[in-house]
Amino acid sequence: MTVLKAFSFLIPMLLIFTGCGPYYRTVISMEPVKTGAYAVNSAEMACSVEKEGVKITLVFEKRKNLEAVSQQSSWNPYLNEQKLFFYVFKFTVENDGQNKIFIDTGKTVLLDGLGGQLNALSLDYFRALYPVTTILEQNTRFRGDAYFDKTVIYTDDYYRLNKAEKTLFVNGELYPGVKREGYIVFEQVKQGAGKITVHLSGITLKEGAKPEEIRFEYLHNVSIKEVK
Repeated sequence: MTVLKAFSFLIPMLLIFTGCGPYYRTVISMEPVKTGAYAVNSAEMACSVEKEGVKITLVFEKRKNLEAVSQQSSWNPYLNEQKLFFYVFKFTVENDGQNKIFIDTGKTVLLDGLGGQLNALSLDYFRALYPVTTILEQNTRFRGDAYFDKTVIYTDDYYRLNKAEKTLFVNGELYPGVKREGYIVFEQVKQGAGKITVHLSGITLKEGAKPEEIRFEYLHNVSIKEVK
């Protein structure tokens, strides 16, 4: 190989290794604001309240925790390396009271301060969003006579849906002494939204009673971060 040919070979290789610049990541924060009879923890982005022995906590989930949902970013149902696809809150209920309670996160509503309303996303939503779970690949094998075999290939959607099923809050009855946690997920909030109000309208603390009206407020902020 001549020097000229070698140099012409190195140019595209150098472009490959040096052409990868920084990318930009959307950074979202939700600062809890105390506007009612509930406690706030700014460091954890958490609001919490206790009623009749039942402690309810809502945390805007940090990106670091969302990244830990899956081993690979392509399997994550909520984000990729550049941005969040959804707004995710970690919801925890501890029933230290005397009564069986009932939780329905499907009734949770987010108000964006701009006149918009978002309803919590259901598991059926994610089943429709990530529908392709497996592919059957037909292989021809030869052992004396030819025969056909099928290999099941698990797609990225399979893993995304699996992670959503495991991390979304499971609705239903909670008996005394039971603690349950999981995610409540919303579609993206508009960047110009300022005050975010989350209405947890599906919590019933006593059998036959009316659902509680629990409301938490946050200040919404969006920025762009350069990641090298």
